[in-house]
Formats: sequence, structure tokens, C-alpha cells
Amino acid sequence: MFSLQDMWHQMGPLAKGVAIVLLAMGVFVIGIAIERLITYMKARAESVAYLLRLRERIRDGKLGEAARDAAGFKKSPLAHMIGAGVAEWTLAEKTVGDDEMESIDAVNRALDRVKDREVADLRRGLSFLATVASSSPFVGLFGTVIGIITAFQKMGLEGGGLQAVSAGIAEALITTAFGLLVAIVAVWLFNFFTTRVEAFIVDMNDTSSELIDHMLKLERRSPARAAKGGDAL
Repeated sequence: MFSLQDMWHQMGPLAKGVAIVLLAMGVFVIGIAIERLITYMKARAESVAYLLRLRERIRDGKLGEAARDAAGFKKSPLAHMIGAGVAEWTLAEKTVGDDEMESIDAVNRALDRVKDREVADLRRGLSFLATVASSSPFVGLFGTVIGIITAFQKMGLEGGGLQAVSAGIAEALITTAFGLLVAIVAVWLFNFFTTRVEAFIVDMNDTSSELIDHMLKLERRSPARAAKGGDAL
């Protein structure tokens, strides 16, 4: 009966290289998973806290202060996006003046720019998970081929029989199993984290739409807008 230690000692250099590559891929996958999980947990917690603060500012009629509040939520992609939108709206109110659509368009552009950047940051590392998920079975299959070659070489040198080929077969099977294990874990993690990113995107889209609606209401209620409408009548 072979132990893992015995298999390792009987593996050839190429098979050992395959095993080391698969082990490194697995370690990187686990490291990315831990880092992403911590990042998403902090982002979710701070986004919820900032959203509550934003609703307080809207209720108190102090929307302009939401940009300063966003600076205190450094891990929240939602805070970064809304803070940039509010800051752009405040600037547009001073530079654009009474042009309502120009102000809202400027806010929309700012929201889109920051959202794209934040989504890209949320997806950081997920492409590596996808690469590992798709490539590790082939790396394991390469180890399988090497193991079979080793088995046939020993059969040619030592003659037939199970004893002569068992080490090579075990070497082939363990690299295949290891490659499949790494791929399965990477696929699960990729799908899980992709779902979390999509949830962030939905929250960001909903919140930005609500912000734009509120800004439109403020624009239409402003004294300058009302006076302009009265002059038109």
C-alpha cells in the first residue's frame, strides 16, 4: 500500500512539477477567496451604514453633506459612487446654473465613471479564479499522461505485472484528482463571488436611480427654477 509520501518519492521530476503547480494554484485560490470575502463583508457593512446616513441627509434636506460623509466609508463602493455624484451635482449647481438637464447629465456621467471603477475593483481576482477553474483539470491531465508514461517505462524495464506499474498509475490518478479538486473549488468560489458582485451592482444602480430622482425633484422645487417657470407663464 502506497502512502502519499511514498508516491511523492516515486514521482518523476515532471510529475512533481505538476503537483507543485497545482498546489500553488490551490494556495492562490484560497488566498484570493479569503481576501475577497473580507473585502465584500466590509463593503457590505459600510454600504448599509452609508445608505442609512444618506437617507438621514435627504430627510433633513442636507444632501450636499453626503459627499463629505462618503469620505468616512473608505471600503464602500456605494459611498464612493454616491459621494462623487453628490459632489458633481454641487459643482454643477454653481457652474451650470439653471440648466437642469446639464446638471443631471454631469451627475450621471460621474456616477457611471465611479461605478465602473468600483465594479472593476470588486471583480479583482475573479479572473484568476476563472483561469484556474478552466485550466487546472488540464494541468492534472498532463500529470496523468506523465504518470502513464512512467508506468510504461517501468513495465519495459522491469517486465509486466501490477507491481511494476502501480506507482505510475497511482501517480497519474493523484495528479488527476488534485487537478479536479482545485478546479471544483475555484468554480464554486468564482460563482459565489460573481453573485456577490452582481448584488453590489444592483444596489449601486438602484441607489443611483433614487439619487437622480431626488435631485430632479430638488431642481424643480428650487426658487430659481420656480421663478423662471413663472416668468414663462
